[in-house]
Amino acid sequence: MFLKKVEKYRLFNPMEGKEEEVEVEIRFDPLTGKPSRIVKKPLPFTKGSFEEDLKKPCPFCEDVVEKVAARDVEVLGKNLKRKGNSILFANISPYARYSLVIRICKEHYLNLGEFKAEDFYNSFALAVEYLKEISEKIDYATITMNYLKPAGSSVVHPHIQLIASEELMDYQSRIINSARSFYKTHGKQFWEVLSENKEFEDLILSRSKWLWFVPFAPRGFDHVAAYIDKPILEVNEEELKELCEGIVKILKFYSSEYNSFNFGIFGSLKKTPYFGTLFDIVARTPFDKYYWCDVFAITKIYDEAYTNKAPEETAKQLKGFF
Repeated sequence: MFLKKVEKYRLFNPMEGKEEEVEVEIRFDPLTGKPSRIVKKPLPFTKGSFEEDLKKPCPFCEDVVEKVAARDVEVLGKNLKRKGNSILFANISPYARYSLVIRICKEHYLNLGEFKAEDFYNSFALAVEYLKEISEKIDYATITMNYLKPAGSSVVHPHIQLIASEELMDYQSRIINSARSFYKTHGKQFWEVLSENKEFEDLILSRSKWLWFVPFAPRGFDHVAAYIDKPILEVNEEELKELCEGIVKILKFYSSEYNSFNFGIFGSLKKTPYFGTLFDIVARTPFDKYYWCDVFAITKIYDEAYTNKAPEETAKQLKGFF
């Protein structure tokens, strides 16, 4: 179930004055078979100042958002939807049939340790309310977050995106097809078998309402995942709160080394025997004035994931937060 291969490369390092043998570990995702490369080396980034970006005009700040936010016509009837400090509105650059933005909080910028579970809860609750209105038309939905430029965000102000499409994204198709095939073969869900596997025990962070774990074949820096066997529309208040509290714990863990991240919640809108709702989060290069982007050719063109740290190390460090 947990396949990996080690490739070794010998080189002469003139700075050390000696030959070295460098290992590259290639792991294969136990569900989809997708490979991931672990290259254990220090990465050339540091957290720094980016004051210029913080001073730019912001469309999501409180005194502006009401005036400039695009309106959803089909479901919201051109109205903004609020819950606490969170606001739901249309994405002016849509990625799917239904494409929304949710401003998470009033604060224009937050350090990763400053995010609040309550703000995530209000934002996700708005997303679920919207999805209930379109659940007869769409089978799956995605909630994503890109925080700061290294994560692909063009707006500093914390926000998430809700995407509901008639077509799955590439890796989502692989997840669904692989999960369906696994269930047909084993009569159990992949994540149930994963949780019971003793070889995987060191990568499990918590078994509660969600299964929290570090993936065996990570798709980025300090990748963490969580799974619940429910459609996203059936996740109750307590379960949604646990997800939000888990995200805050991970961001506090990230805060010592990073300030930028991506996450995604991919969930079915209808009950299936083989898939419920999956959460993934990865850290990105810390934002500095001249930041180093961690997506390069093998990632962008060939969809080959890589990280600089073994999942077992990430899990060991994270367990104190759970």
